[in-house]
Amino acid sequence: MVFPSSTMRFLAKHGAFFGLFAALQLPALQPFAKFAPAPGIAVPAFLLAAAIGLWLLLDPPERLRRWLDTAWPSVSLVGLLALVAVFIYPMADGLKQRGAGSDADDAMILAGRALAELHNPYASTTYLGNPFSPGPGWVALWAPLSALGAYALISALALAATVLALRFTQHGWSQINTFVLALFSCVLLWELAAIGNDLPAWGLLVLCAALVLEQPRVSKGLLVALTALLGCLATARIAFSHVPLLIGLSLLPVKPRRALVVAVGGTAIALLLHAVFWGMNPRWYPPLHLMGQARWLLSGPSLFIALGFLGAVAAWMLRRWRAWPPPLHLAWGLGAPMLVLAAADLLQRGSLPRWKGATYLVTSLPVVAYALLGRIRRDHPRAATAGATPAGQIPSPTGRDAPRAAPADRG
Repeated sequence: MVFPSSTMRFLAKHGAFFGLFAALQLPALQPFAKFAPAPGIAVPAFLLAAAIGLWLLLDPPERLRRWLDTAWPSVSLVGLLALVAVFIYPMADGLKQRGAGSDADDAMILAGRALAELHNPYASTTYLGNPFSPGPGWVALWAPLSALGAYALISALALAATVLALRFTQHGWSQINTFVLALFSCVLLWELAAIGNDLPAWGLLVLCAALVLEQPRVSKGLLVALTALLGCLATARIAFSHVPLLIGLSLLPVKPRRALVVAVGGTAIALLLHAVFWGMNPRWYPPLHLMGQARWLLSGPSLFIALGFLGAVAAWMLRRWRAWPPPLHLAWGLGAPMLVLAAADLLQRGSLPRWKGATYLVTSLPVVAYALLGRIRRDHPRAATAGATPAGQIPSPTGRDAPRAAPADRG
């Protein structure tokens, strides 16, 4: 089948927009299919409203443009997440009294409190009897909040850190607000924040670390801190162990020495943390139970299809490793494995309401949204008046307030 040239031009012009819309709203189908009273009506209506809202956000009228140039949208969003933590999370957490709800927060809280008291964090299970999935470094990052009874603020604090990282990397308020408002148009993020799931915060902090590491100048102290942070982030789930290597690869064309420090140092920290706590639990190390889930999702023909797809993505990344900006490498490297797991989970469960794998897509959503917004900024007609993106520069979501170019030095 041959598509008309006009169709191909339309797809070439707006492909990044459709990709961003799909990335944001595909995970949102699960909560709508599960909770909406009339999914057949609610889902199409929501998708239409979300598409119109995203289009207006990317090409705003003058009044909206002025509002986006202030700090208020981001501040308001952080405040709303804090309110969700204070008022909605306790109601969701109360479901455990009936043996219902999600136990993702239970794993982080119980392990964090045990770690804060210098006990073995993997000596117990959740209230549903499930082993703890989060690894030790990730648990340790949030152990103070767990010990203080303030764990529910994890998403609000991670978003606040993201906003600060974007400001630190010289993004203007219009860019920051466009990114965070687009990102949190995904309804699933709000559901996960309400139940205390840790994966939205993980995705945001990976983006924070990557943004700062891509800057022209990073002090030695900050580089050590960010490498340690990446080591902790890599322990969050066994499936995330490759994150330091992935960020190192993304930095290799522009910052080869820094890339080596991040890749080797972050991976070594993650392996050391796993080794220490595996030694405390030699008979059964709970974070490894996710490998059994992966085998359940991917077996037989589906495994070969997944490996073929991921191999093609890896080959494409290696072929384009000098041409692509770091955020695009990170988006593909995180997004492709999560897409495979999410698709496999949907095929296994057979229906959207039961699609727990939609959560996998949330982990890569911040970096995918950031990279696609950068592409839209370059393709958007208004971007032409703001200047093209210089080579090596971190992509920015809109045509205004572009950050400085990142020179390809050896730092």
